[in-house]
Amino acid sequence: MNKNSKTGLYAFLWGGMIGAVIGLLYAPKSGEETRQFLIDEGDAILDKAVISAREVQDTAKSTIQDAQTRLEAFNQETKERLAKLQKIAKNTMGEQKESLEKGYSKAKDVVAQ
Repeated sequence: MNKNSKTGLYAFLWGGMIGAVIGLLYAPKSGEETRQFLIDEGDAILDKAVISAREVQDTAKSTIQDAQTRLEAFNQETKERLAKLQKIAKNTMGEQKESLEKGYSKAKDVVAQ
């Protein structure tokens, strides 16, 4: 949308709002009825906005809690995998140490002969 289109759209919207207000002011209702109508409509719009804000807040809270639960599960899984890897590494190191010690003993025996 180019700048002229935006300007035209804004002018159209403002014109519509001004026309609606003028229409309400010149309506065949009394000023008191018109003011009460505006107050009631304003309250209804405010109530809808508050309800929408609460729904968004609840959705965001639920999403955050879900993400936190998933992150905690991922964290726990990662810790478990790391512990398994450490155990495997420790066992492998022990096996390699034994193998090297046996090889060293055999080499020592061969050299001593």
